[in-house]
Amino acid sequence: MPPWCRKIQAVIFDLDDTLFLERYYVKSGFEAVATYLRNMIGEKKPFERWMWRRFLAGKSEKMFDSLNEHFSLNLSKDQIAKLIAVYRQHKPKIKPCRGVKNLLTNLKQRGKKLGLLSDGFLPAQQLKLRAINLERFFDAILFTEEISRSAWKPSPIGFEKIRAELNVPHHACAYVADNPAKDFLAPNKLGWLTIQWRRRGQIHADNPPPKGGKPKQIVHTCKELLKILLAD
Repeated sequence: MPPWCRKIQAVIFDLDDTLFLERYYVKSGFEAVATYLRNMIGEKKPFERWMWRRFLAGKSEKMFDSLNEHFSLNLSKDQIAKLIAVYRQHKPKIKPCRGVKNLLTNLKQRGKKLGLLSDGFLPAQQLKLRAINLERFFDAILFTEEISRSAWKPSPIGFEKIRAELNVPHHACAYVADNPAKDFLAPNKLGWLTIQWRRRGQIHADNPPPKGGKPKQIVHTCKELLKILLAD
């Protein structure tokens, strides 16, 4: 019998690059920052296009510092910090990945408890969830930032807490996520079923996992995922 043939009672999802594609959030954030910056300095420069090309080239670190230098904006540290705040607090233009709503509906109809467990800065994570309009599907929602930064994955703290909220045993939980570098180590140790949901355009899907951090299953479609989660 395959190792995933167990009765799953609760399915907990990651947010970024699992329920929606993170790159569209990034693009939306760049547009918000560019609009703010143009209004601030009174110049119509293609800031978002420059940031997006740099991002697609795999250069996402210190984006706003590099923007400042490239365009010779002479922004202060406080002004760059404001750009970061605009990025994290903007109302994102994103939507769920194709098939996600039908997947969640199907799981609910089959009696599965659903949870959401995600790292990231508040209120950015809350704004993302609000933008994709999926809150109604979840029986428990936990943004680890609400606990503390120390609860970010691969810490088991969030997994323990959301399991308790859903009131199911560890062996009956599944975690569906995208990033092998941090998403699966803790739930593997807790005895959860771990599933990497891969799709084109993800940012972190090829990150190498730590020892013990490989997902137990890898899927590419809703149909593959449902087959595993609904197995008796």
